[in-house]
Amino acid sequence: MDLYYSLTSPYARIVRASLIEKQLHDRTGHHVVDPWSDDAGLMQVNPATRVPTLVTDDGVSITESLLIVHFLEATWPDPELIPQGRRAQVLGQTGLAVGIIDAGVQTLLAKRFGPEGADQGVLGQRRARTITSTLDRLESQPPEAGGDLGALAVAVALQYLDFRYADLAWREQRPALTRWHEQVARRDSLSETVPR
Repeated sequence: MDLYYSLTSPYARIVRASLIEKQLHDRTGHHVVDPWSDDAGLMQVNPATRVPTLVTDDGVSITESLLIVHFLEATWPDPELIPQGRRAQVLGQTGLAVGIIDAGVQTLLAKRFGPEGADQGVLGQRRARTITSTLDRLESQPPEAGGDLGALAVAVALQYLDFRYADLAWREQRPALTRWHEQVARRDSLSETVPR
């Protein structure tokens, strides 16, 4: 398998952490690309030039982080990223995390590529509210501290906020989520993939 990714993409980081948790990191070729530069290698495997893109051993390109994780989980079921006994809970937490990531990425894109002040309009306010209200939900219901997909995705979302929105100071008023994050962030899959 070959994985094409950006070191700063939270979507790609979910896949990278999943590969480590599933002990597939060393059997995967790693290709760091810049999706904004029309990287020729990435364009060849994914004409949309989106990261992450996983190319299977059969040469099939799979895009979208959660579809890639679904493929990994179906092909290599052990260790489980989505435990059967907690499937709904883990997928629900993953959805919350992706909501934070989506709002953060869209805010970043609006600032970088939109007209000045684009992130201050109705959509920008809605994205900011999404992040805050989802953090509050996670404060009241943090995931289990382990290596399942929900925990990985939530940790990636929180660290994406640290990386791109340090001024948000999400830890203020959220002691339970802060304690949870401090524990989970020690996992190899997360400490080895921190964006720099």
